[in-house]
Amino acid sequence: MGKPEQRSIQKVQPEMDKQQLREQLEKLHAELQDVESLNDKDRALLQNLASDVRDVLNREVEHPEHYNSLGERLKEAVAQIEASYPRLTLLMRQVIDQLAFMGI
Repeated sequence: MGKPEQRSIQKVQPEMDKQQLREQLEKLHAELQDVESLNDKDRALLQNLASDVRDVLNREVEHPEHYNSLGERLKEAVAQIEASYPRLTLLMRQVIDQLAFMGI
């Protein structure tokens, strides 16, 4: 078995990852709320995405499948709005990367 300090580091790391993901989701949600000058299609896409992010943030219990579906929707949104909203897509990519880093 690992040394006690290794076990405690392994236990702390997932909590740090979850906190970092939560912070990124909160930034993304705020940015989604602030986007202006949207066409109807982009507005609907981003409103749905903001709702999805809010749902994940409000969950009492976290399950990987919640993040899987959000990750897929983020990837689809990035492909659709990348050229028009570079800051927003950067935040989306950060969340996608964090999910991948966590193995989700």
